[in-house]
Amino acid sequence: MAKTLGLRTSRATDLTSGSVCVLLGAVALMLSRGRDGFDKGLFQGATVALMILGAYLLGSAIRARNDATPGVEGESHGDDDLWLPSRDKH
Repeated sequence: MAKTLGLRTSRATDLTSGSVCVLLGAVALMLSRGRDGFDKGLFQGATVALMILGAYLLGSAIRARNDATPGVEGESHGDDDLWLPSRDKH
């Protein structure tokens, strides 16, 4: 298992921060249109960085929500229970 840095935020903070980052990334993408040279590269780089950070934060919030909700009987949401095609019930 990967070692974490020990920095934990609440699920609400992750959802809010992730949404803000994705929206700021979309704004940076719109601002990059019609520009040329350094400005365009700056806004495109900001778009990529903000979108990746936003996706990470939203994913961690969704994962925290799934870990917090009780599963169906015989089903858990732990790290050891990752989906495998061989475990599908047909």
